[in-house]
Amino acid sequence: MICLTLMEDTIEKNFAVFMENSSFVDIIELRLDMLIDPLLVEPELVRSKFNFPVIITCRLVRDGGKYSGNEYQRRDILYQFSNAGFDYIDLEMGIVYPEVEEAAHSHNTRIIRSYHNFEGIPDNFEEIFRELASVVGEIPKVAVFLEGSCQVYKFFKIIEKIHDIEEKIVLGMGDFGIPTRVLYKKLGSFLSYCSVPGRSGAPGQLTPDKMKNMYRSDCINNSTLIYGIAGNPVMHSGSPNFHNTGYKRSSLNAVYIPFLVDDINYFFKLAGVLPLCGFSVTVPFKVDILGFLDRKSPEVVRTDSCNTVLRNGGMWEGYNTDLEGFLSPLAAIENLKDRLHRAAVIGAGGAARSVIAALKSLGLEISIFNRSEERGRILAEETACSFFPLEKFDLLSGYDLIVQTTSVGMIPDVEKTPVQGYRFHKDQLAYDIIYTPLKTKFLREAESSGAEIIGGMDMLISQGALQFEIFTNREYPQEEQKESS
Repeated sequence: MICLTLMEDTIEKNFAVFMENSSFVDIIELRLDMLIDPLLVEPELVRSKFNFPVIITCRLVRDGGKYSGNEYQRRDILYQFSNAGFDYIDLEMGIVYPEVEEAAHSHNTRIIRSYHNFEGIPDNFEEIFRELASVVGEIPKVAVFLEGSCQVYKFFKIIEKIHDIEEKIVLGMGDFGIPTRVLYKKLGSFLSYCSVPGRSGAPGQLTPDKMKNMYRSDCINNSTLIYGIAGNPVMHSGSPNFHNTGYKRSSLNAVYIPFLVDDINYFFKLAGVLPLCGFSVTVPFKVDILGFLDRKSPEVVRTDSCNTVLRNGGMWEGYNTDLEGFLSPLAAIENLKDRLHRAAVIGAGGAARSVIAALKSLGLEISIFNRSEERGRILAEETACSFFPLEKFDLLSGYDLIVQTTSVGMIPDVEKTPVQGYRFHKDQLAYDIIYTPLKTKFLREAESSGAEIIGGMDMLISQGALQFEIFTNREYPQEEQKESS
């Protein structure tokens, strides 16, 4: 089930949020600790007002909540609500409220016995879980903050050991834990929590709309094929929306998830555990990924950069769709061959490698501008390009095409540009592969000077469609391609 956590300070506000999102969720969690004065709330009226499955929670500060008052008052609050016949009540591990538990049992209210750890996975994780599950009739819940790829891998491995506990709630908090929220059914979890923007009940909660419509998390089953995107940062990516739209319109039982990665080694271990059928690769791993591939496409060999990985017969195959994806928007430029002779590439990462290979296919003279001279010079030597330190960006005035391949200017740093102070001219073409925002400061400044501009969304759609074909052996549904962008 998808559970909407309600975090407003009045019942009326909570009800308004519920009504706006009721079509996306199956159950709600009412956080009493967020209310201005929960003692003044009449439980029976709340029960009749929502008329929907409800979990009652009054979370302590130590467990990620807001309640810091008298413990006796908290017990009284929970006792009143346990007598109102709600579906579930959440009580933390170690909390002993006999009268609350008796009232809950007498009204057929199920008790969720929860444990929260915001410091990571404890060494006795399995022991804690089995202790929670030892009370007949109660639903054990464990939520731990996942601090990196190593802990994500460890989390999924531990959950394998408790598969015999059929009714449970398990989740990893934080951005690293987002795959656990989307794949809650794969983990055997009873439900997964979500919240509206600005009112998160715990770190890493997604919105109800994303859980229901983008990821279709409540429809995931043991036959669902898992794909994703690995990177850091990655939560800004438009790829999950693009690919999941394609799966939905193609009636494919598949899901595409963002994986925040800080250790590519542990990510590959996780990919084997899930297992992943394939995944996209974004910054900063397009070069690092090469050492994990069993086979490489000619484009990967040519660019020394990989943005697409497919599992095929137990082998990891690497592809590069950035090259063709980058060229696609340029093909629409009138008199391209007459206009472009010299190109400047800002950046020296994996994306820059693909861009350089694409530009070489057009026969352009290419120069690399990069902040790190060492990385820039190495790439220039490997690709037979000239190199200039980024601080000499005034030299960009002599180039017809300027391509921005770094992450500078990406949300949330939308007021940044790698060439602060540079003045474009009207005969230039500025191309930024960033697509969040759709128009970066780099592009805004180019446009204000009369230069023609190309944003990263066209490249995203083009290279994403190629990835979709590699993953599914089907063409991306063209009508929906426009809709999802």
